[in-house]
Amino acid sequence: RMLQAAKGPSAKTTLAWMWLNEFTIREHLAGSLGKVGPPIVSRLFQFLSDGMIFYNHARKVMYIPFPFPHAQISAVFVLTIILAVPFMMEQ
Repeated sequence: RMLQAAKGPSAKTTLAWMWLNEFTIREHLAGSLGKVGPPIVSRLFQFLSDGMIFYNHARKVMYIPFPFPHAQISAVFVLTIILAVPFMMEQ
């Protein structure tokens, strides 16, 4: 029901991340994780948070268009280097 109500491009990913955090907290408080110290559990939450940060960075890179003039100039420079380097290596 909550998954169907989640709207937006990253809502389902954020919802799954929140479920995973909640599950980890409940299992730790219930003691079913074993004798795991709080620093280890906090590191787990840090890794999950880093994953969401990198996911959001990837979304930004995907949705922000790359400037067309920059792409064309880069292609010209690469072509120039491909053609010029063999002649410069020969000398």
